[in-house]
Amino acid sequence: MLDALKTLFENDVVSEEVRNEIQEAWDAKIKENRQQVTAELREEFAQKYEHDKSTMVEAIDALVSERLADEIAEFANDRKQLAEARAKYAVKMREDANLLKGFVMEQLTKEVNELHEDQKAMAENFGKLEEFVVEALAKEIAEFHEDKKRLS
Repeated sequence: MLDALKTLFENDVVSEEVRNEIQEAWDAKIKENRQQVTAELREEFAQKYEHDKSTMVEAIDALVSERLADEIAEFANDRKQLAEARAKYAVKMREDANLLKGFVMEQLTKEVNELHEDQKAMAENFGKLEEFVVEALAKEIAEFHEDKKRLS
């Protein structure tokens, strides 16, 4: 069709005024077609953008949900392990406290018995010392008395 119009224009079959009108109509139609194609492309790109956006949102949501579920599961597992460790620690501390209590009581019993034995030995030694002092004093008094008799 373009070739037929060129031939008409070159052979001066149509007047200048008709040629200008045809040219204007042609340009208007080209402009209209461009605008229509541009609008269609924009609509197509908008739909593609919305589709891609929703796909990305779904993918990100799935990824975040999956990661969050993993983190929550790990956190729950850590809390469970912590509770178990605390329980084991409490049991171990109770056992160790009982062992320490038994050891302290045993040592304290030994020390009290030693102290009691030491007190008995001290009392015995004190008795011997008292007996020795009494004997020595009795001898000294007897000697003093003898010396007094001899001097008088």
